[in-house]
Amino acid sequence: MASHISVLDLDLSKLDLGKSGRMIKLLYNKQPLQLVTPKLYAPFGVKVNTNDYSTFTNCHIDCSLSQAMSQNSIAVANVLENLDNKIMELIKSKRNLFKDVVDVDFDNNFSDSYSPFFRQNKNFPKLMKISLPRDKNGNFDFVLFDENKNKVPTVDNNIEDILCKGSSFKGIIECSKLWYYKGRFGSTWNLVQSRFSPKIQNGSANNSNEDANEDGNATKGINYNSNLMLDD
Repeated sequence: MASHISVLDLDLSKLDLGKSGRMIKLLYNKQPLQLVTPKLYAPFGVKVNTNDYSTFTNCHIDCSLSQAMSQNSIAVANVLENLDNKIMELIKSKRNLFKDVVDVDFDNNFSDSYSPFFRQNKNFPKLMKISLPRDKNGNFDFVLFDENKNKVPTVDNNIEDILCKGSSFKGIIECSKLWYYKGRFGSTWNLVQSRFSPKIQNGSANNSNEDANEDGNATKGINYNSNLMLDD
């Protein structure tokens, strides 16, 4: 089971770290943390990378907050920045969970050893990296819906067209693990569910009557603050 929570309802005091097998998990009320996001904007589309340890490619999408200067998006950005700070605090206090940590100064300038989930993007809005997970057979392991609430099959041949440059979506993302590698710490976030909108023109979101307005008040249509956007 996982704990679904809207970003703006996140209570940082309920976060903790724990081990699940060999994985270090970010927990919320002792369950894996899943966040229900506001509308996100994909300025670059899906990025595909090959690797040496699998026959399947790794895919992720970098996203910024849609209409990043709105009051609602600024509030969400503050929560995500505080979330990164909280994760750093937890890593420092539970450093014993991580193996073979070397050359890390936990007491001074630890931020230099931490890769933020919500990261700087020069003079542009901050970005968050969301991985597109696969199951053990290489199939994409998340659920995608279109703007009409229809489930969309996702395969390697169409994923870059569906989540293309300029698209936007609301989703559920899960922190799948906390990691340490070559002197750096960070978190990996996977897409769990998503409902995407048509491509945005000129970087400006087209708000439908089914979206929450920029003050965060739900209007007609699906409630993204509920446990799941749509039942699978």
